[in-house]
Amino acid sequence: MRFVMGAPEVASARWQVTEATPRHVLYTAQTLFSKVSRLAHEVAGEALLEAPPPTAITPAAVLEMVSAAHDRLLSLMARVGVEPAGETGIWADAQAATWADALVELVDANRQLNAMLVHEYRPAEIYDLVVESIAHVAGIADAPVPRLPRFTVGKTPTDVYKRLLDCYQLTRQAEALRDMHTLGLNLRRERRRTDVPPSEAYDLARLLLADIAGMARLQSAPKAPASLPRPTYLYSAHVYRLTDVLAGMLETLDQ
Repeated sequence: MRFVMGAPEVASARWQVTEATPRHVLYTAQTLFSKVSRLAHEVAGEALLEAPPPTAITPAAVLEMVSAAHDRLLSLMARVGVEPAGETGIWADAQAATWADALVELVDANRQLNAMLVHEYRPAEIYDLVVESIAHVAGIADAPVPRLPRFTVGKTPTDVYKRLLDCYQLTRQAEALRDMHTLGLNLRRERRRTDVPPSEAYDLARLLLADIAGMARLQSAPKAPASLPRPTYLYSAHVYRLTDVLAGMLETLDQ
């Protein structure tokens, strides 16, 4: 599909993951389904669908979500007359695959879809995901949302991505304190990246939100209102300032 559309091939920047759980793979599969749906909407005018929320986080639910994304993509290809490049077959090492392996493959598939979409993920979409994360952390901590720090100009999507990685490290620490299995992503390697597109910052923010929401569900913590001002025009600098708030709140969960 990518080749027929003339979309660029995305250079390899695969995540290095040593540990992942079904919930991480399910969250990423939901993002994949949403992007395939957006592609079907852009290419063939099909309805724009969001992934249905799972009733439980199980291996069967993960497989169902991945299959739904795969089937929707095959349906789109058949509708627009694009033949698959060839038989993919069964991965020889499938029996030895881990959840970490599955997550890496899904993240890479999302990156390929980013190059195929007309839609460009904007700072406003990342901003809204961070606001949601803040609301969940405020519920877990049972504390008010602090005031926004001073606005600093000149931030880029790469800066936002690296700050989200900081937030993920703090989230992992908070999860470990609650005996939750955490995501074993090589954060140091990801921090060395120098040109991260907004779409990948969006993907990371969406996974971070889902993980934080999972921690809130574990503690039966209600989502607290996050009455933060939302500028009319949002830039990466606004998102970066918001991630500073999230990082500070996550640090309180680690104590």
